[in-house]
Amino acid sequence: MMPRLPIPDDTEAYAEETRAAIRHIQQTRKTMPPPSSYLTYAGPAGARLSDLVEHLRYHTSLTDAESELAICTAARAANADYIWNAHVKLGLQAGTREEALHAVDTYGPLDDLTDDEALIIGFGRELLEAPRVSDDTFEAVRTRYGEQGLLELTAVMSVYMMNASILRVMDHQAAPDARHLTQR
Repeated sequence: MMPRLPIPDDTEAYAEETRAAIRHIQQTRKTMPPPSSYLTYAGPAGARLSDLVEHLRYHTSLTDAESELAICTAARAANADYIWNAHVKLGLQAGTREEALHAVDTYGPLDDLTDDEALIIGFGRELLEAPRVSDDTFEAVRTRYGEQGLLELTAVMSVYMMNASILRVMDHQAAPDARHLTQR
């Protein structure tokens, strides 16, 4: 299935604002990953989203494994196979445990996970799927990660929810041979 709009490129077919955003992403990321690539239709917003994603993935107080687990938790909440497939692979490479990913995918119990895994997943479930984050969860995340880590976890999960929304609007699907989320 084809996405609803093509990923823009740096040609005369697109507005200069779009082309400038494309050049920025190519220069800073070396690739044109969706959904930042789609957001270049909105000019500088695509470049800014790409920069934000880059920062939240690679330049926070969180480990790569923690960031990837947070992203996978957001992908599960958004039912976003494309993000899930990409970040499960990246997570496993970064040291995220398969047991934690399975709990995220299946909404499984968190009892057999490490304290940090259970905290990240539980926080994500409350942040992204419950009416509010409980005081106990807020304090547990704040105690473990500090204010900086608390807000970094919040931001990385939230930006991937936005990414999922962009991909949903474009109907950008994961490849048939991708690792798909378990059906709810």
